[in-house]
Amino acid sequence: MELATGTVMNPRLELTFQGIDRRSFSYSFKMMPKSEVEADNVDTIVRMFRFYMAPSFDGDIGSSRTMIVPATFDITYMNMNIENGYLNKISTCVLESCNVTYGGERVQFFRPHSDGSGAPPVETSIELQFKELELITREKLALGY
Repeated sequence: MELATGTVMNPRLELTFQGIDRRSFSYSFKMMPKSEVEADNVDTIVRMFRFYMAPSFDGDIGSSRTMIVPATFDITYMNMNIENGYLNKISTCVLESCNVTYGGERVQFFRPHSDGSGAPPVETSIELQFKELELITREKLALGY
C-alpha cells in the first residue's frame, strides 16, 4: 500500500532522555629514550601505569574474595607550572586500559643488561584510556570541566 501511494507511515517514535555517560579521555605517548638509563625510566613509567590500573585482593590471594578497587588519577593540564584554563578540567578518573607497544616499525634494542634482566627497547608507545568517576553536569561545566 505504501509503495502504491508513495507514502510511508510515521512510526511516531519519541526520544526520551535516559541519562548521560561518563566522559572518557585517551592519551598516546611515544617514548624514545636516548640512553639505557632513560629506557629504564620508561620501563618504570609503563609498569607503574599497569600496576595502578589493576585491583588487588584484600588479604591472601588464594582465600580472599574481597578486592580493593584500582587507584584513581587526578589529571591536570599545565603550562609553565600553572594550570591551563583554556583546556577543560578533568574530574577524578580510573585507568580503563593501558596498551603498550614495544619497538615501533623496526624493533631495536639497547645492549642487554649485565644483570640478566634483558635488553630494553629503543622505542615504547603507550596508549592510556581514562574514564571519569563523576557525571559532568551543566553546573560542573560552568566550573570549567
